[in-house]
Amino acid sequence: MKPLPRHLVLTSLFIVLTITLNSCGAGGDDERTSAPTVNIIRPQDTLNLSDKVPVEILFSDNSGLVSAEITIGNADQGNLVYHFSRRGLSGLNDNLSFEAIIPPAIDAEGKNYIIIKCYDEDGNETFIEGTFYLQENDDIQPVIHMIQPQGILTPDPQTSMSVFYDVTDETGLDSLRVSLISSVSGNLGNEIASKALKFNGEQNAVGNFFFIGNSNYQTGSKYKVKAQLFDQFGNLSEILLPNEYTISN
Repeated sequence: MKPLPRHLVLTSLFIVLTITLNSCGAGGDDERTSAPTVNIIRPQDTLNLSDKVPVEILFSDNSGLVSAEITIGNADQGNLVYHFSRRGLSGLNDNLSFEAIIPPAIDAEGKNYIIIKCYDEDGNETFIEGTFYLQENDDIQPVIHMIQPQGILTPDPQTSMSVFYDVTDETGLDSLRVSLISSVSGNLGNEIASKALKFNGEQNAVGNFFFIGNSNYQTGSKYKVKAQLFDQFGNLSEILLPNEYTISN
């Protein structure tokens, strides 16, 4: 076989090098297209109304962070903005922690929002929005109107006992936990079982917990029922029913 002419060999090498360089460049382009990651730690959920809002945000990026724009406002007043700032970032990971001041002339009670725009060194942008609520400080306990066991607790998993509840709070319910606690000669022992329910800020709630039979329950053992109710400001009400109940066959 005759060797290839010199000009064909050089042409082939050029094509191979071009394909190789293009392939390497494609990987870099994919990496540069990744937008920054933004995680809002605070504000979230419901906060006590005051003259400032605590802000904590985490940022990360694979090429390099540059800056972030933070906008905070009240949605109930036509999306009224009461804080805007542009802050510098650096590195692959960074964070911001500060308090956003609410001007005295603005009533920020109710639904609020936070909007964040984050930019990296490759010009990528991330837009993220969160909501939170500001309410007057609440130190009033939620109210447990009724906690009432219905039925019999047994070791049989084919059976169940229900606990009826009726609870309220002026500003908003957060959670309810009902526990079955062993009782020996009137003295409380270990927790036998428990159920928890998460609310969404309702002012009243009525329903039932269901405790399914479990083979670990000991027939003839006695227990009492305890309920703990939290509102969205962390206020707690709890009751321990005076009656003793018995695990049946």
